Amino acid sequence: MKKHTTQFFLYRHRLGIGYILLAIIFFALLCFLPNIAPGGLSQGEMDSTIAASELDRNFISKGDIINLPYHLLQKLSIHFLGLSLFSIKLPSIIIAVLAGFFIILLLNRWFKNDVAVVSSILTTLSTAFLFLAGNGTPLIMYVFWLAFILWLGAKIVGNNRVHPLLVILFFLSIGLSAYTPHLLYVSIAIAVAGMLHPHLRFALKQLNFWQLAICFSIFALSITPLIIGCITKSENIQTLLFMPKFNLSIFAHNISDAFAPFFSFSMVYNSIFLAPLFGLATVVLVIIGILASIGKMYTSRNTVVSLLAIYGIIIAGLNGDVAISIIIPIAVLSAAGIESIIEKWYSLFPENPYAHLFGIVPIVTILAMIIGSGLTHFIFGYHYAPSVANNFNKDLILVTDNIKKETPILITDETENSRFYRLLGKYDGYTIIDSIESSNEFVTFGAQKNENFTIKQIITSPKSRNSDRLYIYSKVTVEKGEE
Repeated sequence: MKKHTTQFFLYRHRLGIGYILLAIIFFALLCFLPNIAPGGLSQGEMDSTIAASELDRNFISKGDIINLPYHLLQKLSIHFLGLSLFSIKLPSIIIAVLAGFFIILLLNRWFKNDVAVVSSILTTLSTAFLFLAGNGTPLIMYVFWLAFILWLGAKIVGNNRVHPLLVILFFLSIGLSAYTPHLLYVSIAIAVAGMLHPHLRFALKQLNFWQLAICFSIFALSITPLIIGCITKSENIQTLLFMPKFNLSIFAHNISDAFAPFFSFSMVYNSIFLAPLFGLATVVLVIIGILASIGKMYTSRNTVVSLLAIYGIIIAGLNGDVAISIIIPIAVLSAAGIESIIEKWYSLFPENPYAHLFGIVPIVTILAMIIGSGLTHFIFGYHYAPSVANNFNKDLILVTDNIKKETPILITDETENSRFYRLLGKYDGYTIIDSIESSNEFVTFGAQKNENFTIKQIITSPKSRNSDRLYIYSKVTVEKGEE
């Protein structure tokens, strides 16, 4: 009976088919969703683009080292593709693909393949992860570095013979992750664990002197710009490790604000995050995973997850962006919940392979409902939740779709986000002016008062409020008879 069941093509190749479908859906969403939801740029994305564009050959001596790996990638993207919605978000898309890949590898390391593929689909197609993948800020780096470091750590500790390349990558990732604010605490925790944990000490002892020397040299080289940048610009230390003005009441308030949109099912917050980032079904899976893990706290998996959750909660009081790192613990705990459900089902029919096979049907159905409702919530929420939608604007899209490059765009210091829009001239060849003395026609972000010019056209956005975004003015012509 069991033999005939396992001969089904779909059953034998279920894992490969699952990962192929996940890859196809994930790539399709990453290519199309940034133009659909949220469909614009937030203030954080504009600030990140400005920081990336201002990097030059002297960035180390100038102290421009905060989120350096991400900004370097974003600068390359804008330099070669111009200033556009896609080029700004492309670094996050690339890093999200890598982060999703390492999350899948990590879950496969800690769970059975069936559980890992289901949890991977839930995580990478969740509202939280898709938002990070389409958000042109360094937020995705928190998930990427944690997933990469945890996977490398699991590979190193879990093998009797450690490949030197894995250890080199581990040291390199620790060094590069320190450029992301407050991830240095993770590096310090790993260093302490390396000295105290016998498995980590054993892994290092397998390397010879020259291999260890190479590892520490690569680590030293990776953090050298960071050290120089902190010496040159002392406020970088404050950004990387602390908060501007530490206060216990502000600290608790920051934690509350950081996690408020994550699990709120009754209200929408004025935030770039769409509440809730994690659906009710995912929360239920996480709760089941927590209950199933209570009796297994001695395992390295549950210890790491607990420490990551504590880290995310505490450090969110210093920097609300760190709260997004909770995606990793939620991915692991939801996998533990799925594992517990499957084990309970199999225990009811231990000798019935058909029951095992058809037990997957309700799981797949529930999974499809979770993903479908999550995608619907993600796509429509960013268009119809005013407090969230107002944090994004489509001005860049309106310019590239409606304004010719030879038409002057008036940008003064009083123009909101003037530094960002000046980049249109630097990367896309638009004509940027700071006065209208010699212009017969020009474009402004917002209305201008000048008796010598009249409004020729107003370009609007689809939003119900503040929809008049671009004003095209033309010079008033005076006929000879009127002179």
